[in-house]
Amino acid sequence: MRKLLTIPMLLACLSAHAKDTHTEPRPYSPQYYACLDKAGPTTFYDQSADSNCDAEEVKFQKKRINAAYGKLVKLWKDNPQTVAQFNVAQKAWVQWRDSTYALLQEAGGTNGQVVYLVSSDFLLRSLVDQANLLETLVASNGGG
Repeated sequence: MRKLLTIPMLLACLSAHAKDTHTEPRPYSPQYYACLDKAGPTTFYDQSADSNCDAEEVKFQKKRINAAYGKLVKLWKDNPQTVAQFNVAQKAWVQWRDSTYALLQEAGGTNGQVVYLVSSDFLLRSLVDQANLLETLVASNGGG
């Protein structure tokens, strides 16, 4: 009986993965939260609607990463060794992100909704973290 109670509780917690019922900072774009609000209340989980919101947020965060990447390459244009090191680090990060995401989707468990929520949450958070990191690097290197 205890197992049956934990799965719904886990689903409820994970369905709020971006619907943010806490007072912590909101890491995603305002458009993402608006999309989730349109998708329905946190008490009703619609994976299809949420996945559409997730897909748009992935695009948004990748644009942030690409913009910051371009700025850094431009800022470091006079230092090809730094650009080369940066490219190696970025490729390694993409490989880690994609490998971890694939692992979570393939071996994340037997409950499809939980697997989706966990893997989607990982992907979104990793993209936001990387975008924030690169934007911080831009700022700390005098870019704007």
